[in-house]
Amino acid sequence: MYSIGEYARIAQVSKRLLRYYDEIDLFQPVKIDPESGHRYYSASQLPELNRILALKDLGLSLNQIQRFVRDDISPTEIQGMLSLKKAELEQQVLGELQRIRTIESRLKQIQDRDNLVRDVIVKEVPQQKFFSARKVLSKSDSDYFFWSAMDALTKGDCANNGQITIIFHEDGIEGECIDMELGKSLNRANRFSLTTHDDITWTERSLASATMATFVPQTANCSKILG
Repeated sequence: MYSIGEYARIAQVSKRLLRYYDEIDLFQPVKIDPESGHRYYSASQLPELNRILALKDLGLSLNQIQRFVRDDISPTEIQGMLSLKKAELEQQVLGELQRIRTIESRLKQIQDRDNLVRDVIVKEVPQQKFFSARKVLSKSDSDYFFWSAMDALTKGDCANNGQITIIFHEDGIEGECIDMELGKSLNRANRFSLTTHDDITWTERSLASATMATFVPQTANCSKILG
């Protein structure tokens, strides 16, 4: 048998927790010394304690856990419940990561607030080679993609070569999704080497002639295909 201190170290819980579980008749020692009042536990009790701790991790109240313990819920059932809880928490984490990405895109917009559009010019643009990244996104994801791509296109040897072009594709898109393509025109001298996020893939293709609206900001040109 183990003293409460030894057992607490083995089970990786506090002595205070073991005392409290004993007081509420949830998890009791195998022996209490009648003279000293010291509690003693056995190794065979560890599965029972681990079951209680697992149910607690699921968010169950102590009253609910007591009912489960009385009903002798099986390890397989607990494993299934923990798997469901894990999936729920993972979904929450994904949601929080999406919120972080949205905040990052908002920060990027604030940092780039000086690059405001001064004028818009509509013009015909001939067929050209086009180096771009394209994605179908929800509106909440579009800001992150836009600013990640823009960040790559405005740095390094790509910064002062070619004109940034944004294309919104509409065919086959339903609901709230956006089919967005960002890139730069290429000439024979232009060959870009981009450092960007792993989830953005850059390709070279031929861009047909089109009518474009050219936004003229303080620092660079940016075009958007009309129609």
